[in-house]
Amino acid sequence: MIRLRTDILRACANKAGDETAGAIARKTGVRQSTVSRLLAGSTTPSLPTLIAMRAAYSISLDDLVNSGEAAPVAQVPSEAAA
Repeated sequence: MIRLRTDILRACANKAGDETAGAIARKTGVRQSTVSRLLAGSTTPSLPTLIAMRAAYSISLDDLVNSGEAAPVAQVPSEAAA
């Protein structure tokens, strides 16, 4: 599941002087109700929404989303496994 990194979005928006959902909506062109739901974590962002946020705040898509994948497991060296 793709989840919006609201911490990253908020930090970039605050840096640009956009501290409210309304300000983020105006800057991105995304409806304020959508921005509010995204910031609350109650909805999943669409690709067009992510692209609008990326463009408005110069955030890479990789930084803007969390795919929910677990961190890679460290491999045990073959000599230790024997």
